Amino acid sequence: MRGARGSDAADSADAIRPPSTAWRGDDRAVSETVSFVLVFALVVGSVGTVYAVGVSELEGTRDAERVENAERAFDVLADNLRDVLEGAPSRGTEVKLADATVRSAENASMNVTVDPDGGESVWWEFSLRPLVYESAAGGEVRLSNGAVLRDSERGGAAVVRDPPLIADGVADGTGDGDARVRLTLVKQEHVGSAAIGGSQTVRIRTAAGRPRLFYDADGGHDIRVNVTTPYTDAWERQYESSGFDCTEVTEPTADTSGTISCTVSDVDRVTVVWVRVTTSFE
Repeated sequence: MRGARGSDAADSADAIRPPSTAWRGDDRAVSETVSFVLVFALVVGSVGTVYAVGVSELEGTRDAERVENAERAFDVLADNLRDVLEGAPSRGTEVKLADATVRSAENASMNVTVDPDGGESVWWEFSLRPLVYESAAGGEVRLSNGAVLRDSERGGAAVVRDPPLIADGVADGTGDGDARVRLTLVKQEHVGSAAIGGSQTVRIRTAAGRPRLFYDADGGHDIRVNVTTPYTDAWERQYESSGFDCTEVTEPTADTSGTISCTVSDVDRVTVVWVRVTTSFE
């Protein structure tokens, strides 16, 4: 009888025995696998987020820096243009394209009219033929009538280098009794290939003929400058900062240039100089 009771006690002990240690080991293995999968998914998600957001930001920064470099190069180009206007035989300016195009455009022109008191009006009309740096990602820098202009995909444009315009004693569109205006009309003409693109460095050769004095007289004058350009807003601000009064005649569109008309009255001395400039790519 004692033996039977001992056997029953042993069976009861087996019935309440906890799970084996081998089963606990399998449970830990499953937990480690799940943790690995979760960590791996987190890493992949983080890399994907950085790639989707960070790479586009880096590309945007790179493209903006390329246009900044082009602006600095065109500022040097404008300096070299001033040198040839002052008598230098020619100047060469290197511009790194970096997935961009430099071309000679035909979408800008200028008309200047001088009305002397008691005399006949004189006027000049010519194509500006600006040089344009056009980034593949958007944004332009251009040299037009000796000025450097820049725009961007975000809209708007600005004159970042002034044209060779001198306006002394002119304020709010009216001369103050001792007003002088000197206009230098830069007619650009491009020879050779009209456009060059890629990622290489291009040299822009600039040369100028002898400046010609078209007009130089004292007395009361009215001056009107009409500019046809894709960037009427930039030119309007530029001439108004010199004392002209400007109105937008036609608004530019995506496919056509607009026109502004800027006037100043009672100018005591007017000088108009004409210079023919040629550019080419090397």
